[in-house]
Amino acid sequence: MRFTQVSRVNSGFGARSRQSANPLRTITILATVGILLFGGLYLALSRTASRVTHRNDRVVTTVPRVSLLSARRAPNTLSIITRTGKVSRGFANIVSDFPTQSCVAVEWMGTRLGSLNSTKAMIPASATKVITAAVALEVLKPGFTYTTNVLGTLDAVGTTADLFFVGGGDPLLVRNEYVASEKYPTTSGTSLEKLADSLVAAGLRRVTGSVVGVDSRYDDKRFVDVWPQDFHFTESGPLGALMVDDGVVLGQTTKPDDPAVAAATELQNLLNARGVLFGALPRRDALPSGLATIASIQSAPLTSIVQEMLVNSDNNTAEMLLKEIGFASTATGSTAAGLTAVTEQLAKWKLDKDVQLFDGSGLASDGRIPCDVFMSLLNTFSTTLPGLMATAGETGTIRDTFDRTAVAGKLRGKTGTLNGVKALVGYLPITNAGPVTFSLLMNKTGIDNQGSYRPIWYSLADVLNRASASPSMEQLTP
Repeated sequence: MRFTQVSRVNSGFGARSRQSANPLRTITILATVGILLFGGLYLALSRTASRVTHRNDRVVTTVPRVSLLSARRAPNTLSIITRTGKVSRGFANIVSDFPTQSCVAVEWMGTRLGSLNSTKAMIPASATKVITAAVALEVLKPGFTYTTNVLGTLDAVGTTADLFFVGGGDPLLVRNEYVASEKYPTTSGTSLEKLADSLVAAGLRRVTGSVVGVDSRYDDKRFVDVWPQDFHFTESGPLGALMVDDGVVLGQTTKPDDPAVAAATELQNLLNARGVLFGALPRRDALPSGLATIASIQSAPLTSIVQEMLVNSDNNTAEMLLKEIGFASTATGSTAAGLTAVTEQLAKWKLDKDVQLFDGSGLASDGRIPCDVFMSLLNTFSTTLPGLMATAGETGTIRDTFDRTAVAGKLRGKTGTLNGVKALVGYLPITNAGPVTFSLLMNKTGIDNQGSYRPIWYSLADVLNRASASPSMEQLTP
């Protein structure tokens, strides 16, 4: 009834040709209607509030590092956008160059600037060694060293029945002459000459028997089951806890089947050259109890072992590191134990999804790893890994790549190669800024040919090199 009256009153107020006969009555009606409306609204809100459980929220006060009104805020944002934009636009221009069966990712300053199939697991080839390196550094720790011992019982005139050469898993026991013959010379090797000199200095003059190789720290599986037969002896192995010169005996055209016998032969040859007499040929056997250590030698720290593996893509080092990871985790020095430990560590890092590993070197073509896993590890170990990788145009497997380019001497990377597989993961350091991280795995017939992969690598390197420390925030500050 009141709404009808209001309608009529409003109609009256809106008509120019009519005047209200009783203004006071009109005002009274409007006021009454307003009171009733506000009263109804108040009752409705009160009933709603009574059904709500009140909570005392904790107030967190944040003090901006830069004042909200500072002129520095806009330049800082503009600097980041400008610098990252150059990289992301460059990546967009080359993304169609990557084969369909590829994954690639590029990040800088905590931002993903480009990617393609980054969650898709691809064959990584020797890029697998980045996983082996990361887990070794985590499980064994950077300062870990291998120890190789020589035991026996010396009498007063320096004679012993046998000399037991006990392997501790050191993958870089080498003779100087062997290093000089390598395509990629061993770095941070453990000198067998120094061990021989230590034995002579300890008084060794004559062995009525021979040097006896002992490699019981690891199992006796010389090769990984899934490797092709033509990889045996050439790409890696035979593997063992006692290995010198990658299992080679200098002067022999083929590797012996037993790396412990080969190592014993190399040490006996060096001791012979130093005047020590022997009565029998080198052999392998178990270590008897009750013998004393005559001499020992320690390897370089783990970081140097990892560096040699990554720079030179050393397959033997990768496989022996994997066995050592297994030994450290379960006291079983085997590939299987190592793979279990690596998988468990990846799970702790929440990086085990879609990862399939069969060895530590990446020779197994059944292996699969997504680019995103590499990106996570590269970022996690960004203070350690760059210095342990090969340098473009200078060292290791990329010493002949990227020469006379803008990234020569700067880009750090780990390569990977199998038939139909080419990989490159690593960093491009940027002056006065964090490094650009990248991962690229390409699976395509013929992609391992230089004419196929190098143009793509070079295009990617050019995109990475667009990252720079300028324009800085200071340069853009008004």
